[in-house]
Amino acid sequence: MPLTDPSFTPQATERIETRWRKIVTPLPVPESIPLLTRLRSVEPRSVGGMPPIVWDRAEGFLIGDGYGNQWIDLTSAIVMANAGHGHPKIRKAIQQWLDRPLMSSYLFAQEARLTLLEKLVELSPIPDSKTILFSSGTEATECAMMLMRRHGQRIDSKKVGIVSFADGYHGRTLAAISASGDPDRRDWIPRDQVSHYQIPFPYGPRWPWGDVNDDPTGELAFARCIELLERRGIGPDKIAGFIGETVPGWATLPIPVGFARALKKWAHEHDILVCLDEIQCGCGRTGRWFGFEYSEIVPDLFTLGKGLSSSLPVSAVVGRSDVLDDPQAGDMSSTHSGSPICAAAALANLQVLEEEKLIQAAETTGGLVLDALDQLKRDYPEHIFSIHGPGLFISIHVQHPQTGEPAVELADSVAWEAVRRGVMMFVTRRGYLKFVPPLCIEPEAALEAVDVIRESFAQFI
Repeated sequence: MPLTDPSFTPQATERIETRWRKIVTPLPVPESIPLLTRLRSVEPRSVGGMPPIVWDRAEGFLIGDGYGNQWIDLTSAIVMANAGHGHPKIRKAIQQWLDRPLMSSYLFAQEARLTLLEKLVELSPIPDSKTILFSSGTEATECAMMLMRRHGQRIDSKKVGIVSFADGYHGRTLAAISASGDPDRRDWIPRDQVSHYQIPFPYGPRWPWGDVNDDPTGELAFARCIELLERRGIGPDKIAGFIGETVPGWATLPIPVGFARALKKWAHEHDILVCLDEIQCGCGRTGRWFGFEYSEIVPDLFTLGKGLSSSLPVSAVVGRSDVLDDPQAGDMSSTHSGSPICAAAALANLQVLEEEKLIQAAETTGGLVLDALDQLKRDYPEHIFSIHGPGLFISIHVQHPQTGEPAVELADSVAWEAVRRGVMMFVTRRGYLKFVPPLCIEPEAALEAVDVIRESFAQFI
């Protein structure tokens, strides 16, 4: 079934019942079609396109509908449920604040916000850190860029430019999408008009500067990026900050160490702040608390979201106290940033990640998954371009055998076939598959999911 088919035509499935997977109906489920159709009638098409499955419950690394089907989850609800869906400790923390009751407080003082902020400052490797909470990752992105621009303007009124990676993703609002790498920006102001500039991401499998073996650390690559900016007349006197995903969601590879060190050295020499986006890759996803640990630098700022709570909307900007203290009282806030319910959920989530050793589990299980996925590359060497990623932040890049270009239709078809076989995946529309389950996934379940992905590829090749 085409993923964009508006008819939601049910297709017969093979009955499946294992310890973790259960498929007992056609998909999409015929009884679910009225609900799917009603959603289509009131939601814009931009939020459609995922496999047409009606989620009814999610617990740990398993997802169920209301019709008897169950899936191993490889989505974490878009890389969010790091501690697992519906973790009892997180639910208990939420319930305790509901029972007080205290559901909102804006910026008025309350304990839940304090304890979360203290925990984030404790985890931060930035000396003398402070942090501020928001609701969404996009809000955190916008705040970080505002802070960098204010810092730049204290030096020179023209020092407001923001540099980012051309293939990155930072959100959907104006500044966030300007910093992102979306090539189709018809409805947005051209980047240069809002002082946003981009450089290539140093992605090893498709190195933008010749042979990656000639630049094993990426240090030369950064020098070439600076040359690209200078040719356009963009010098460090115009740049206030850099923002980039430490481990981009599409690449699932960290910024190379040499590139990162050269970036930090250049930024320090020219009073430019470095903000690293940890919204997808942070909070244990990569087998480290923060993805920038792989790049061996400490940023001036970093952003968190998604896996920060594994549940409710909460994000954060963490950074140098002198930078965060620049705005005056009332100049930097958010309506829901003081939510005690969201703050309590986030604190409980961080505690679960530590107490249940889920960060170590991400590294161990991720290694097993990569080893198992090697067979997929051996089976289909002409169709699999690359498989990689730290921890449980893994991507499978699919290519056209003749052109080497990303095979978008094949990747999305494989994702839907995996769903039909009891493994929940999302489509990327960019020619790759994401393997991003909750970090609590049983290793045997993760390996079973790998087998399903291999079976799904076999249907189309």
